[in-house]
Amino acid sequence: MAAVAQAIIAGLTFGLAGNVSPWRDPVSDYAWHRGGRLLFTVAILLLLACAAALAVAAQLAALPRGPLVSTLFLLWAAGLLVVLFFRSSLSAADPTVSGEIHRAGGAVLFASLPLAAWTLSTRLRAEPRWHPAAPALRRGAIAGIVTAAAFGTAQLISWLPAGLLERAALLAEFLIVATMAIALRRAARGPQHPSVATPEAVR
Repeated sequence: MAAVAQAIIAGLTFGLAGNVSPWRDPVSDYAWHRGGRLLFTVAILLLLACAAALAVAAQLAALPRGPLVSTLFLLWAAGLLVVLFFRSSLSAADPTVSGEIHRAGGAVLFASLPLAAWTLSTRLRAEPRWHPAAPALRRGAIAGIVTAAAFGTAQLISWLPAGLLERAALLAEFLIVATMAIALRRAARGPQHPSVATPEAVR
């Protein structure tokens, strides 16, 4: 689901490049063009469905996440909902209340998921069952934090390529989601396969 959402954004990036600059304009600007609103909505809904699937999988796999990780993950989902329901401003020079709420939601979703991944990776390093997933999750968290910070800086420095940096932050978030999904899938398969059971297990 996350991959399809990323593919939709990539398709919009190329398909509407003549109307929305991938270098300067935010992803949410696609919603102001014909066909873009529907595809943008589908992409967000897919990410929300992905968040729900990850939450269920984490519960079933007994992921040792802790309250801080859970709160940050919920904030990420809440940020997605805000971005979905509050439309961005048509122009940065003419901000609207809905647009400012949309921007706040975007800031929350870009900050919360990398911080959740960082906190979770620290927790997983102390768990033998989950230790192999910690380094990849930490790398994704670093990429997410760096790209989110760069995108935030672009809101203050006009000559920075805000659109490009936002798309890089979205890609980093996709990598975090993919890493979590892979780790949960491996955990769901269990530590051993019956064909390689130890002698103790056989006895």
